[in-house]
Amino acid sequence: MPANFTRRRDLFLDSGFGAPDEVLGALGREVAALGPPAQWGAFAAEGGLAALRAALAPRVGRLPAAQQRLARHVPEFVTARSGDLATALWLARAEHGEALDVAGFLLAILDALAEAGRERDALAYARFMLDLRFDWGHIYEDPGIAYAFTRVREPNPLVWRLLEELGARGVEARVLELGCGVGNDAFGFLSAPGVAGYAGVDVSADALRAFEARYERELPPVRPALVQGDFVEVLERPPEGAAGANLVYSYSSLHYFSSGELAHIHALVRRLLRTGGGEGFFAFGMKGAGSVWEGQGLPLYRPDVWINWDGQSRWFPSRDALVRQLDRAGFELRFHELHAHWGYSEAGRRDVFHYVLCSPRPGPVER
Repeated sequence: MPANFTRRRDLFLDSGFGAPDEVLGALGREVAALGPPAQWGAFAAEGGLAALRAALAPRVGRLPAAQQRLARHVPEFVTARSGDLATALWLARAEHGEALDVAGFLLAILDALAEAGRERDALAYARFMLDLRFDWGHIYEDPGIAYAFTRVREPNPLVWRLLEELGARGVEARVLELGCGVGNDAFGFLSAPGVAGYAGVDVSADALRAFEARYERELPPVRPALVQGDFVEVLERPPEGAAGANLVYSYSSLHYFSSGELAHIHALVRRLLRTGGGEGFFAFGMKGAGSVWEGQGLPLYRPDVWINWDGQSRWFPSRDALVRQLDRAGFELRFHELHAHWGYSEAGRRDVFHYVLCSPRPGPVER
């Protein structure tokens, strides 16, 4: 699942709201009272930004005039003035304190984006901030998006790089893949002579069924163990097929998680590898600074967390930022390379992926 809920909650915490869940609950009630279409994107088909602004007008009109003026400055602040939404909300909280009409202020920002003619930014903002029940399946099924998760394709280059590196180290890999989808990277592992076992985790039952059917057609040497669930649940209570993993692997998934979630995932991966016996490895591919969607949409936290036009928030770390995070999490780098991955997010456009292999440092294992 996208990290929008936790990042949205963290946004209110960072902006000085002591009870973010209460803010989210009130925001949800306000949005429901507006009675917008089931999908905010439907406004574009039902009259565009004019319809959107008409739906918002009565509620925005009840916002105190000083708060309306402040909201009108937010579109310029997050673009020409190099601000971000986190700072804008903090400034509003600092200026108006308990008198801030949070829901009205957030809706007024949406109205200001629409008034400025920034339709894609407005809809992205609405999906992230206001549409608490957005059906992300519509995003994933969009044929115009290059990262379609259900499309069968060759393994990503990181798979071959890992097999080469681990083979040179004499490691017989038992892989746990976080976010396996239909098995695109898995089928590189399943046919490799240096792989003794594989378990794949994904939240999508449809993706896992497609993976299983693909296995039955191709019958690679290693039979996969497939688990439906989220990363944290599986890492906290590894099923039998994943408990002995010595390589935890993920591709293009970790940038969705908020900083707190990612720290927790890192701690769980470290615990799993440290308690498995022998040397363990954590490998991942992650979009970073210089990718096509960095800077596309609205900055949530500058310099590197953005609400992209599909409404999802992503972290695009620099090399130094990622190294610092892994060091804090207790990992030693084995390699860290930048890979230009063309056509991953958009046809003919470049993403810059961090290709990382690391191992947990010696030390106490969190239980």
